[in-house]
Amino acid sequence: MLFSIISIKILKLITMNKILLRKFLTIIVVPFGLAKAQTAVLATGTTATGANGSVSYSVGQVAYSQKGANLQVTEGVQQPYEIITLAVDDTSVSEKNILLYPNPVRDYVNIDFGKENFQNSKYVLFDSQGKIIKTGNLTQQKTELNMATLPASVYLIQIFQDKKSIKTFKIIKK
Repeated sequence: MLFSIISIKILKLITMNKILLRKFLTIIVVPFGLAKAQTAVLATGTTATGANGSVSYSVGQVAYSQKGANLQVTEGVQQPYEIITLAVDDTSVSEKNILLYPNPVRDYVNIDFGKENFQNSKYVLFDSQGKIIKTGNLTQQKTELNMATLPASVYLIQIFQDKKSIKTFKIIKK
C-alpha cells in the first residue's frame, strides 16, 4: 500500500513537471519563433582576422517592410538621396536683371532681358546630366523657347553675351 501511495505521488509529480515543462517551453520558445532577423541586400562582405580575433562585416543596404493603417505592405531597399550644389561663377549676376518664366514650365519658357542689352546673346540648354540639349541665339528683348518636346526633368540654361556667361537658371519641366 505504501508503494502505491508513493507511485501515485510520483505520477502526480511527473504530470506536474510535464505541465511546467510545457509552460516553460511556451514562454521561452514562442517569442524566439516570432522574432524576425534583419535582412539586407549586400554588395560585399567578408571576415577580417587578426592576432587578437576576428570580425565579420557586410556592406549593403537594409531591406525593410512597412505595414500601414490599411494593412498595406511596402517592401524594398532604402535608397540614398543626394543633393548636389552646382557652383557657377556669376560675378555679374547682380548687374543683370534677366527674367526666366514660367518656372516650372510645360511647353514654352520666356527669357526676358527687360531693360538689359540683349545684343550678341546666346543660350545653351543642358539636361540634368550636363549634356547639351539645345543652343541658339537670343535675337529679341523677350525670347520664347519651345520645350514641349523635352521630357519632364530638371534643366539648366546658361545665358551668354559676347562669349561670356552672364546668368544661369535652373528650369523644372513638367
